[in-house]
Amino acid sequence: CLPASGCLYGGKQSSGWSSVLDRVSEKTVTDFTRSMAVMIKARVPLVRALDTSISQSENTRFRRVLEEVRKSVKSGNSMARSLSRYTDLFDELYIHLVEVGEAAGILDEVLLRLSGYMEKRSGLKQKVRMAMVYPALVLTVATGAMLFLLLLIVPTFAEMYNDFDAELPGPTQWVLALSQGLTDYFLYIVLSLPILGFGIHNWIQPPTGRYFVDGLKLRIPFFGALYRKTIMTRFCQTLGTLLKSGITLVDALGIIRKASGNVLVAEATEEMLRSVKKGGSLTKSLERSRVFPGMVVQMVTVGEETAELDEMLLHIASLYEEEVDTAVEGLT
Repeated sequence: CLPASGCLYGGKQSSGWSSVLDRVSEKTVTDFTRSMAVMIKARVPLVRALDTSISQSENTRFRRVLEEVRKSVKSGNSMARSLSRYTDLFDELYIHLVEVGEAAGILDEVLLRLSGYMEKRSGLKQKVRMAMVYPALVLTVATGAMLFLLLLIVPTFAEMYNDFDAELPGPTQWVLALSQGLTDYFLYIVLSLPILGFGIHNWIQPPTGRYFVDGLKLRIPFFGALYRKTIMTRFCQTLGTLLKSGITLVDALGIIRKASGNVLVAEATEEMLRSVKKGGSLTKSLERSRVFPGMVVQMVTVGEETAELDEMLLHIASLYEEEVDTAVEGLT
């Protein structure tokens, strides 16, 4: 799922617990992050804060994970190191931010910022997902209705037309031929769908297939624009949050590159990373990219010139989030 309250963590489990019932939602992790931030801000000791979170957790697996984290912290390990054992629950961005917060003595501020970021990210995914539900439902019902007509109703008319022994218009003949073909080969078509799906899945895995699919997503009318705005929101939101939390631009770009969810964005981020490592500006690499719109480039330029890149990126994310909301309302 590009990793939503509907999206479940727990795909790979470092502790061996494989029960589907114990999967941990992103909302559970977000609630834990926010409650930890509040308790640490109130000067509650870290171990005691973890004890409280364990007692409040309703998810069996997450409670067990927190118990292991508590043991690790109590034995002298940092919270970041303790959490890093569970990468399916706490991603690289999460671990880096916690590590920075502990090193700078501002863990409460970082966790609060992180929980806000996770809520926005989850909300954005949920909006886009809900926007797709209605078109998908309409398409499914329309397809079902068409199959019902072509498989059951049209054959009845075909027999009636044969009795007329008259030449039929071209469109009518085309519909009758389509109905006959579906009726004769329906079972073969149904049996071939899993094979076709497996073939498509394998084709999009290599770089060539991924390039084609990810590029196509950006070019689809209306949906492509919505997808691009969603990518821009997530990219700017993530990079802005990382920079504001004290992570260097090089490290932040390295994290985003691994979690971009789109090959073209990952490639553009890789180019930015190489440019910044050589002492170049972020703006130049953005200009060379085909993914980022001119508005993003211009605002990032202003952010670099005024030394407020983190604030500018978060501002861009807010602007695009509003555009996504408008596009979603129009779509529904």
